[in-house]
Amino acid sequence: MEEIKKDDFVIRPCKTCSNPVPIDMERIKRKLDIHFDKKEFDQAERLINYWIVEAKNGENKRAELELQNEYMGFLRKMNRRDDAIAHAERAATLVRELKLDRTVGGATVFLNVATVYKAFGNPNAAMSYFNKTKEVYDQNLKDDDKLFAGLYNNMALAAVDMKQYDAAENLYKKAIDIMKNIKDGELDEAISYLNYADLLYAKYKADVSEDYSKYSDRIEKYVNEAWRLLNIETIPHDEYYRFVCEKCASSFGFYGFFLYEKELKKRAEV
Repeated sequence: MEEIKKDDFVIRPCKTCSNPVPIDMERIKRKLDIHFDKKEFDQAERLINYWIVEAKNGENKRAELELQNEYMGFLRKMNRRDDAIAHAERAATLVRELKLDRTVGGATVFLNVATVYKAFGNPNAAMSYFNKTKEVYDQNLKDDDKLFAGLYNNMALAAVDMKQYDAAENLYKKAIDIMKNIKDGELDEAISYLNYADLLYAKYKADVSEDYSKYSDRIEKYVNEAWRLLNIETIPHDEYYRFVCEKCASSFGFYGFFLYEKELKKRAEV
């Protein structure tokens, strides 16, 4: 988060204690990454919950906000709707209480809140938070900042759910244009191309009387471009790469690229 100093993550477990308890967020995040990489989800959740309790007992809202931000993303990936929304709303409340809602860090938390609502079928609520994020980004970032690419990609997903196809297409184009000029942006660019293909398919399904060939060439083009990007040799095959491979595999299978799907599933398990 913005404007956080090292001392912000020092809490006192009770008002009479004289010994502060440090919350080392970098260390906690490293341990979480290890648990996620090993798919040790129970251990990851226990770690987050332990430190959330410590932060609350120490009345350290900044530390709690960092932890809630991690937790809602975890719960979204675990498909736990009610828990994810509850912790997302707690994070949004903390952003406002700490008066971080006009900062880039606070706006990025709002973006994460939006993705929770999007994931669980409420694109209208998601778009409201996305728009809050965009307003702050517009005021504080350059147009080609990487954060905009992530925002546009997620906004486009919500726009598709709302059947706002033209708006979604414009957002995907913006996201791709930004990622083309970002160092090591190939993985996120590949995701955008697959999402763009899904948008075109959604447009076809909205009116199946149209000739599918109107979309098929572009869909195949974008799927092949995503595959090319995922195979660039300089991309490190780290935990994020495995996550992207797992995320993208089913998209290739959906469009009939079964060998690509099989290969990505294999890479996700390495």
